[in-house]
Amino acid sequence: MSYIYPYLKANFPGKDEVLELTPNPASGELIKKLEKDVVETFLDRFAAQQPQCRFGLQGTCCRMCQWGPCTITEKSPRGVCGKDLNLIVMGNLLRALVAGLSAHARHAHEIYLTILAVSNGSIDMNLKGKGRIFEMADRLGISVENRAINSIAGEIAEILIEDLGRMTAGNLRILEAYAGQEHQELWEKLEILPRSSAYEIMEALHMTTLGACSDWMALVMQELRSALAYCYSTLFGTSLATEILYGTPQPRDSIVNYGILKEDHVNILLHGHSPVMVEKILEKIHTPEIQTLATQLGAKGIVLGGMCCTGDELLARYGIPTVTNILGQELALGTGAVDSVIVDMQCVIPGMKIVADCFGTEIITTCKSNRIPGAVHVPFDPEDPGSLDDDALFVARKAVEAFGRRERRNIHIPEHRSEARVGWSYEAIMETFGGAKYIVELLKTGTFKGICTIVGCNTPKVAYESNHVTIARELIAAGVLLTTTGCCSHALLNAGLCALKAAELAPPDTRSIFEELGAPPTLAVGGCVDNARTLRLFMALAEAAEVPMRDMPFMFIGPEPGNEKTIGQGVSFLVHGISTTIGFPGNIPQASVKPNDVADFFGKDGLFEKVGAKVYTEANPKLAAQIVNDHLNMKRIKLQEQGWS
Repeated sequence: MSYIYPYLKANFPGKDEVLELTPNPASGELIKKLEKDVVETFLDRFAAQQPQCRFGLQGTCCRMCQWGPCTITEKSPRGVCGKDLNLIVMGNLLRALVAGLSAHARHAHEIYLTILAVSNGSIDMNLKGKGRIFEMADRLGISVENRAINSIAGEIAEILIEDLGRMTAGNLRILEAYAGQEHQELWEKLEILPRSSAYEIMEALHMTTLGACSDWMALVMQELRSALAYCYSTLFGTSLATEILYGTPQPRDSIVNYGILKEDHVNILLHGHSPVMVEKILEKIHTPEIQTLATQLGAKGIVLGGMCCTGDELLARYGIPTVTNILGQELALGTGAVDSVIVDMQCVIPGMKIVADCFGTEIITTCKSNRIPGAVHVPFDPEDPGSLDDDALFVARKAVEAFGRRERRNIHIPEHRSEARVGWSYEAIMETFGGAKYIVELLKTGTFKGICTIVGCNTPKVAYESNHVTIARELIAAGVLLTTTGCCSHALLNAGLCALKAAELAPPDTRSIFEELGAPPTLAVGGCVDNARTLRLFMALAEAAEVPMRDMPFMFIGPEPGNEKTIGQGVSFLVHGISTTIGFPGNIPQASVKPNDVADFFGKDGLFEKVGAKVYTEANPKLAAQIVNDHLNMKRIKLQEQGWS
């Protein structure tokens, strides 16, 4: 049964449609199992919420003061304070973007403070990313002569922290170091260069509070400004800083999907977004003490699996198998074989604990701002890391001890496993594909019809993972090179689209390149913050082609927008001139149903005139893939008309 929303031009799927359309057979098996076990999942809660509020779905409800909530209708075209549709919709979008910015800023803050703690000796750890340290020092103008590596890293961290929280006038140092001069000049002309994440969050919330700003176009410009803070002080900064701590990923082979779990092993899943605490826990899990404990409890070994972006980090860096994403976390626990889940920050939904309690799974939280009632809480604080080693050992022991309490009557592990070649850092892509100039040649000859990044969260508004996988398959078949991150990457990994044999789906000339270079058609580049790697790739290719990035055959694709963080991801690419295709209108009323200036600005000429990019919206994945292909072809035709051949 579908839930029909004509004013969105979309139907939301019921559980039966999800079972029919979800591309991973393992997901279908576990949905059926949990239904048989009478265990509530996101699908049941989604059904209970139907019909969802039409005002909320269209972004036409304002709750920014206590005079409301106010909704926009023909009878009431303005809120109590006088806000119209444009002001309410844009205010909601801006607040959602900076909520996502605050989440990534919290992640960044932990990573930057960890580097400081290592540099001053508070954490005993060797920095593995020496090459990244010297590269960043050179770009930031930091002297390295006769200095210890930890001292240089500490100065980099101080700059990153300043970018995160600067309250006085000044540009982001990391933006000046990595953004092209052409873009910096454009952003200065548009007056959207940010001060810092903290300042832009403050300004955005201030502008959207009662009686502060009545110009929706001013909110648009703050959206673009906040997106630049998002892009450089959290995405770029965090991705690069994590490489300082743990090194730069290199291609390696791995196995993913639910079938990596083993009934006779301790099964531990690592979930969240920040890898700092989990890196130390991994160190302890591999010690003889913890390995012996597992054996004493009757286990034949310990299986480690990843979920969400922490899983993506560990997969990219060490080849640790991933299992699933934000909407699959309940399904993973439904196997009955997961002994413990160690979580840090973000994307850990409350429903996971409900399912964990049904199957006796131990949940252990390691971020001080993430508390779950009934879970073991062992928070990591980079400003007071003195007990890090002891805490990590305690968590490792608790995680393994849960095996001894496992109920073995109701275990079902789907047999599905998928191969994957992973670890696609910016440097790894450049090295494998022969550098920027060779990739540009592949674009010029049409061997690659374009390059797209397909990323983002999941949403129950489409059949689980179906849009991600359908669009990716269509684009691979058209000869498009893909990168992927975050929750989307789990869908594509489990569907086998990150495996070398997935090259069989590509046209013959494109396939031969993948096979020659030993690369899959979909490159899993890491977690959400590692979208910075794709942006770096786009920047390098545009520079090598001597073509503005807005004219290159690139696109950002977010088929299943869910988390507030996905808005900042998309707008980060937009401000660089990369158009986006999203699966739903992102809480903007469809212009064809309810005419409004916000939809026209983003989807027609308004934004395009400023930055050279716009937003396409299409819920049907095959039609969305056609939009992407048409966009890439249009870019290629225009370049060929200008002599690009």
